[in-house]
Amino acid sequence: MKEKHLSRCPATWTLLLINVILFVALNVSPGLVDVFLLDPSVVTARPWTLVTVFFSHELLVHILLNMLLLFVFGTRLEARASAGVLTGVYVLCGFLGSLSILSYASALGYSGGPVAGASASAFGVVAAYGALQPNALVLKSKSIHWVIALFIVNALLTIQNPQVSVGGPAHAVGIIVGWVCGYLLRRKYGEVGLASYKN
Repeated sequence: MKEKHLSRCPATWTLLLINVILFVALNVSPGLVDVFLLDPSVVTARPWTLVTVFFSHELLVHILLNMLLLFVFGTRLEARASAGVLTGVYVLCGFLGSLSILSYASALGYSGGPVAGASASAFGVVAAYGALQPNALVLKSKSIHWVIALFIVNALLTIQNPQVSVGGPAHAVGIIVGWVCGYLLRRKYGEVGLASYKN
């Protein structure tokens, strides 16, 4: 992506910064886990965690993966559409992903404790851009291929370890919702109309 596009992506940079700040805070002060992470068993007492969870990470590899996806695809989505579109996709996919975790955890009888991660949001951003620009090359592969790969890998990991991959359905929901958002945006504004929509 051209450097000028990177400088025009305030929403992407803001989302990245929030995730990094919370990652540092959670690792410096482990007591904040109960404040920001989503624990299905106590969510009624901490409803705000349905939102804070998709800005939170505990493991370095987890945040690196999600933030790489957000940076690579988020900057493209924001440059192609708008900051509002990127933010809306991120929050909507994350929130619906959180709700799916509650349903899945209840069905499994999950008791593994708090869940962390922005994967539903990050995967949703990838899918939204994939639907909007399916043939665009991203890291030498079409964006649609990235969406398909994420969905298949996530499905395999969830099936193999349903208790460990309690966030698997959330990731799938993020991909599906993101795809629908990108598809509707493409249908509504078309290739040319996106430029005027952004402005």
